[in-house]
Amino acid sequence: MKWFIVAIAAMGVVRFILDAGGVSKDIVRLFSMTGIMMAGSLYFAIAATTHKERLKAAYLLVMPYMTIEVLALGYTWASGHPTIFHAAEYSMGTSIAVHTIGHFVGGLTWEPLFGFVVMEIVWGLYAGGRYLTKPKTTEV
Repeated sequence: MKWFIVAIAAMGVVRFILDAGGVSKDIVRLFSMTGIMMAGSLYFAIAATTHKERLKAAYLLVMPYMTIEVLALGYTWASGHPTIFHAAEYSMGTSIAVHTIGHFVGGLTWEPLFGFVVMEIVWGLYAGGRYLTKPKTTEV
């Protein structure tokens, strides 16, 4: 889990630095925290052995993302310098204040819960597939 947390946070910092450095937004978009979170979600959907572990993993995967997002949006809010973190396609037309608060609240509530539900679905498909392909034994 530590590697995923570090990778998500590092990707967010790289994304912010590239954006602040004037790199084209079309290139900055390729540096995705969400992509790393998705990979982590798939991994922990299968690797975690209990529902509680998957719920904890969902929260831990969202925390570095939410932290970077809120800090970057806070920077945009405080400085007035636009960043990719508040681009129109990501802010859904909301103000910087609503967008920042929304990420903070969402990062503590529905975002990790949504991730948990996805992980549970993946786990269910994986576990069901393993059950269906397990050789049947006939003991007398």
